[in-house]
Amino acid sequence: MEITECNTHVRCELGACKNRATKAIKFDRVGIRSRIYACDKCLDELYMAIGATVVPKSIETAKKSKKPRW
Repeated sequence: MEITECNTHVRCELGACKNRATKAIKFDRVGIRSRIYACDKCLDELYMAIGATVVPKSIETAKKSKKPRW
């Protein structure tokens, strides 16, 4: 997956937003319409929503393996 600058004049596809898209999210191994166009405001809201649900684990809380390393 990669995020690129949008070179065409397309509306934002997230929600009922009427702004012009500035970024294009391209997915790997998908069909012809494999891009989602988003404006900066919607992309920031999506980032905040993902960040609220997906929290990375710190090194201190990760489980240690029980196998000895040789």
